[in-house]
Amino acid sequence: MTVLRGMKPDLSAAALVLLLHQYYPTGLWADEPGYRETEQFQRLQRLLEEARKDTHSWEGFVQRAREEFPSSTFWDSTTLFYDPCYRLRISLPLPKEAEGARDELVCLVSLLAPAYVIYASHALRTGSSEDAWTRYPPLPPGFHPDEVRLAALIESTFSATRLPNEVLFTPVPEMDHWGGNVGLGKALLIDLLFTEDRG
Repeated sequence: MTVLRGMKPDLSAAALVLLLHQYYPTGLWADEPGYRETEQFQRLQRLLEEARKDTHSWEGFVQRAREEFPSSTFWDSTTLFYDPCYRLRISLPLPKEAEGARDELVCLVSLLAPAYVIYASHALRTGSSEDAWTRYPPLPPGFHPDEVRLAALIESTFSATRLPNEVLFTPVPEMDHWGGNVGLGKALLIDLLFTEDRG
């Protein structure tokens, strides 16, 4: 993405789709012959390889998050062999009367653009069943104070911008995530810029 010094990058859906054309071939299924030989796929693999070699910024961010949320449990579920993003799940402390419930904030920070996502995950286990949901902004009020703190931490560490839902859920039908879990014609910008695995 071309950025002039001192100017914010264009993070519109149209600009991000153009950016994705540098990393994902168009019109090919992920398991189709030739997909992995394309210039775009090779460029993405080089970027992921470089990210795996230099995790200093991410490790520093995770440490600062642990300090910011000392009563929380953390899962760094970053998979730089597959996804062009860092991913951290933070389990928020709940009162004792909320036994069986789990509230989590999940942040995704893209390697392809200075952009991030925060979403909420909730699960309530009662007996042998579980009621669960995932929500994108606006998040339920109970998540708001922690959401604000996490967003500030991401922005101060990575100088990233939070993408709105209308950008995140823009269809990108001409591309397929190389993991093969989305399918040509079904990909959304969030799948390609971050990950399709957002459970």
